[in-house]
Amino acid sequence: MSQHSIKIAIAGVGTVGNGVLDLLLKNKVIEKYNISIVAIASRRKIRRNNIKLKNTKIFKDAKSLLSFNDFDVLIELIGGEEGIAKEIVFNALSKSKRVITANKALISKHWVEIKRICNQNNSSIKFEAAVAGGVPIIKIIQEFLSSNKISKIYGILNGTSNFILTDMLSKSLTFEKILKKAQDLGFAEADPSFDIDGVDTAHKLSILASLAFNINCNLKKISIEGIRGIDLVDLKYSYELGYKIKLLAVTYFKSNNLLCSVYPCLVNQNDIIASVDGVYNGVVIESDFCKKSFLQGEGAGAYPTATSVVSDLISISKKDTNDFNLNQKIIKHKNLKLSERFGGYYLRFSTIDKSGVISDITKEFKKNNISMKSMLQRDREPGSRNATIIMTTHNCYEKEIVNALKKINSLKNVIRKTVSLRIENFK
Repeated sequence: MSQHSIKIAIAGVGTVGNGVLDLLLKNKVIEKYNISIVAIASRRKIRRNNIKLKNTKIFKDAKSLLSFNDFDVLIELIGGEEGIAKEIVFNALSKSKRVITANKALISKHWVEIKRICNQNNSSIKFEAAVAGGVPIIKIIQEFLSSNKISKIYGILNGTSNFILTDMLSKSLTFEKILKKAQDLGFAEADPSFDIDGVDTAHKLSILASLAFNINCNLKKISIEGIRGIDLVDLKYSYELGYKIKLLAVTYFKSNNLLCSVYPCLVNQNDIIASVDGVYNGVVIESDFCKKSFLQGEGAGAYPTATSVVSDLISISKKDTNDFNLNQKIIKHKNLKLSERFGGYYLRFSTIDKSGVISDITKEFKKNNISMKSMLQRDREPGSRNATIIMTTHNCYEKEIVNALKKINSLKNVIRKTVSLRIENFK
């Protein structure tokens, strides 16, 4: 327990902010770690129905915190990569304060600048809540694995997309119907594009890559694909072949070459990451001495995220300010393009059912050094001349698949653009 009271100012009392207040007050965290809530900035009305808030200053505008200095730690829960969230965080850091944030967009975009301000002002920032909600992935990288050399990180970092893909398969319903269900349950926003188009996952991946590899990995360096185009038939065919489709964040760093991507892909049903269903998040970290570390938990919601925020606060109360590897210079690196990815692929061809079609497809495979691993062919519907052919490939370069599909999609007996999904084999 700290000897002196830690004064905190909270900016933003929405879903997560209320969760933080509940956790601090109901579980008596403020008494146990000698914390006092000296200020709250919230557009919503704050009720002082708890004696611990009796002397708390209440600001209706977070800008008021720019001229307020009587605090040790700013907890920023407003969100957004620019605007008032950035303004109050940078202001607090420039005044040598400690900052705790759940703002993944801010950390992702301003990584280098935040690091510079912390160095110049002997301040620090903690951001456990910015990635994977109640999964303590940041602490694992910063503390538990700090003695190891991390080579690869992959996982499911968005509960909304994972819920949609899980329920599409288990309920045998279309993307649109499950998205509507997710919105009704509060798992998806009215505008869900941030989640289903992979942007939310990419923000989180950029933070993990920057932290694990001591680089600057912003969104411009990440290839991003979402789940909007995933069809129920591909979920079913993939499952029949022994796979599940997941929206994965994947990054690895080798010989100063970085690959950082977000995309839906097939993973073997027996792989540990395939077991992560519903709104849960799961992350695997590969390192030299610890091999594989796997973490799973609720990736969003008021209380899991609030738990991460308060965990950072408790660390500060114990004088733990390990957060940014401040003394390490950022490593320059080369960004690998997805065309250089080497792995397997799932392909669904829509063709006219006649002899020679498969031969025409495999001819293009041969020209591009692609080897077929497995094939499924479905009987055509009664009265239809169309056929569905599903193939998986052995490992090859993505540029070879792209080149082959350009030719295959132009064949006269191929009637629709081929569906192509990557297969990730994690050993």
